[in-house]
Amino acid sequence: MKPLPFARIVEGEEVSWRHTVTAAEVDAFVELSGDLNPLHLDDAFARQNGFRGRVVHGMLVGAFLSRVLGTVFPGPGVLWLSQTIRFQSAVYVDETIEVTVRIAHKSESLRTLVLETSVLTESGASALTGEAKVMMLQTVQRVEWNELVAVVTGGGRGIGAAVARAFGEKGARVVVNYRERLEPAQEVVAAIEEAGGEAFAAEADVGTTAGAESLARAALGRFGRVDVLVNNATPAIDRKPLLELEWEEVDRYWRTYVQSAFTLTHAFVPGMRDRGFGRIIHLLTTAMWGAPPPGTAGYVAAKSGLWGLAKAMAVELAPLGITVNAVSPSAVLTEQWDATPDNRRRAMGLRIPAQRLARADEVASTVVYLASNEAAYVTGANFPVAGGEVM
Repeated sequence: MKPLPFARIVEGEEVSWRHTVTAAEVDAFVELSGDLNPLHLDDAFARQNGFRGRVVHGMLVGAFLSRVLGTVFPGPGVLWLSQTIRFQSAVYVDETIEVTVRIAHKSESLRTLVLETSVLTESGASALTGEAKVMMLQTVQRVEWNELVAVVTGGGRGIGAAVARAFGEKGARVVVNYRERLEPAQEVVAAIEEAGGEAFAAEADVGTTAGAESLARAALGRFGRVDVLVNNATPAIDRKPLLELEWEEVDRYWRTYVQSAFTLTHAFVPGMRDRGFGRIIHLLTTAMWGAPPPGTAGYVAAKSGLWGLAKAMAVELAPLGITVNAVSPSAVLTEQWDATPDNRRRAMGLRIPAQRLARADEVASTVVYLASNEAAYVTGANFPVAGGEVM
C-alpha cells in the first residue's frame, strides 16, 4: 500500500473494489456502534418488514467506502473532508457489493479532489450514491535501492565510474553512459555485476540533443524507468585565456553540461512525476564558488549555468517528489591528473585545509546520499566535497 502521487490523479479516473459483507462484520459493527436495531440482527424481524433478511447498516456500507478512499484510491495520505450520502437500496448479509470512486474535479493549488461515490449490490441495484471531498496530504515516497534505476552520464571513468559502482553496490540497476571508450565502461559494468547488481554500458554523446535522446531511449528501453539522473559527463577541460577562446569551445561546455541536463530531464521527469519519486544530481565544481582559476571561463560559465538551471528545476519539481541537487568537488584524484607531476599535485593538496586532494569514492558517497530516501527533504543544495577549500 503506497501513496498515489497527486500528479498521477486525473479527472475522470475511476476505480472499483468488490467485497462480500459477512455476518461477522455486521456483528462487529453492532458491538462497535451499539446499534442494536433488530433489522440488522434478526432475519425474522427483517422479513416481517419486507426485507429478505438481515440488512447491513448503512454506515457500515459507508465504512467500506472509507476503506476504498484510504487504502485503494486515492489511497494513503487522503484526508476525508466531507461526504454526502443517499441510501437507495438495502444491502444484505453475505451479499457482494461494488464500491466505485470517480474523480469529478481536481484542484492542483489546494491538493483537493471532488469524488463521485457509489455502491452497487450484486443485482446491480444502487445501494449508495454521493459525493466526497478529500484533500491529499503531502506524502514522501520511499524507493528501495533494489527498485532504483540510475543513469550516470560519463560513467565509464573518474567520478562517474565511482558513482556508478557505488549505486551498483547498493543494489540499483545502473546505466553507464560513455562517449567513446567502451572498455572502461565495460569494466564498470563488470564490477557492478560482480557485486550482484545489474548494469549495461550505453554509448551516447550527451553533448548533442540526439545523443542525449538516444541515451534516454536506451535506458527506458532496457529498464522501463529511470529514478536517478546523475549529470556528470564532461568534455576535455582545456585552459585557455579568455581572449583566445572561441565561442564554439565555450558552447561545447554548455552543450555537455546544460543542454544535456535539460534534454535528459525532459525525458525522465514524466516517469519520476508519475511515481512521485526522483533524484537529479549535477556534478559542478568548486571553481565556481569563488574566484575561478585563470583560463577556465568557458568551463566555469557553463557549470554556473547548470547551477542556475538546477535551482530553477528544484523549485518546480519539489512538489512532485523530485529533488534536484549538486555536488561540487575540488580537484579529484582521477586519471585526468595522471600527467601532472607529483610535486604539483602535492602542492595543490597542501593549499586545502584537509592537506590532500579528494578521492572519487568520496564524491560518490555524497551523490549516493543525495539519491537516497534519507535525502528526501534536501533539494536546491550544492554540496562542496572539497576538504575545506570552500566554506
